[in-house]
Amino acid sequence: MRTDRRRLSLGLVSLGVAAGVLAATLTSTACTDSASRRVDSPAVSEARAPSTLEPRWLVPPDPAGDPPLAAPVALAVDEEGGRLLVLETQPPELRVYDLSSGVFLGALGREGDGPGEYRNPIALAVHPGGLAAVLSTSGRVTYWGRDGTLAGIAQVGLGMATDIVAARVDSFYVKTDVLPPDDVAEFRVTAADTVLARPLFRDLDVPGTEEAGRPYKNHTYAVAATPSGELLLAAPGQEYLILRVDRSGDVSQVIRRPEIEPLRRSEAEIEALRERVKKAFAALGREPPASLRVPMYRAHVSRLTVAPDASIWALTQRGDSSAAIIDRFDARGRFSASYAIELRVSELSVSSDAVFFLARSALDVPGIGLAERR
Repeated sequence: MRTDRRRLSLGLVSLGVAAGVLAATLTSTACTDSASRRVDSPAVSEARAPSTLEPRWLVPPDPAGDPPLAAPVALAVDEEGGRLLVLETQPPELRVYDLSSGVFLGALGREGDGPGEYRNPIALAVHPGGLAAVLSTSGRVTYWGRDGTLAGIAQVGLGMATDIVAARVDSFYVKTDVLPPDDVAEFRVTAADTVLARPLFRDLDVPGTEEAGRPYKNHTYAVAATPSGELLLAAPGQEYLILRVDRSGDVSQVIRRPEIEPLRRSEAEIEALRERVKKAFAALGREPPASLRVPMYRAHVSRLTVAPDASIWALTQRGDSSAAIIDRFDARGRFSASYAIELRVSELSVSSDAVFFLARSALDVPGIGLAERR
């Protein structure tokens, strides 16, 4: 097993995790009727155009780079460790870059089914302590310490895994979509080789999953978590909604932007998404449903992330604009500002003083950029 392409000279991290501590601090309950506990944020009109962030390339889009970025799908900042982690899929590996210079430091893992190997990796998360987690669509989570050593492997959930976020100093939330007849998304707690048996949260009876006139739900959330362990979900329906879920599994706040128009999909978009879903099933060695059900509306928020100061950052869609629009909310969920980056951004992560993102150049080559926070 390859653990590095270039030698990693990084600090050690303590990886002690107790299942009893996780069970005591993150008790799980199914969310049923929690409407009485929901608090809507005040509606704020978008009266002024987003201010422009001036980006620069940290890792330039260069097909001849060493190594070149081919198909990166996620990135995460380890600010204390001075690292930027990027999940590349061609070949599947976790790449480590210096946070300030963009210098490539090494790669962790490779394609395969053994320890430290990945099959169809899809998401990445990292804790302030440096523990990194790579999620595959099968629900397998591979953990790496800050020193580049394999720190654990866990199998989470029974459905198709779609996302992972850092929840506390020593644990993560994994989102899996359970196929009909259950038709629900579950969020489970995991750390190193420990997985809690019951989900922290199941998206039953929450706003944003139902589509009017359609008999099925849409579970394509953008997901993040606050430093205190609250879960944030960008609901995928017609409205611009971000749900805050507390550590007991109740929806405690609904953050709204009613002034943003719904984003209805074209027939071409629906067909393209249907083909992507078929490929995802094929990658798992499973037959897709006879009739694939594609949501009628695009989600307003494609990615969510939380900065060290607990501010919430949302990568949004605004019609057919090619510019990335990033909305910022304070720690209490109040809208603060919108920013525009004149690049096609697919992923973002925010440090104390900068916004890092995956983007594509005018020639459709991926690179890693950053812009100073305002």
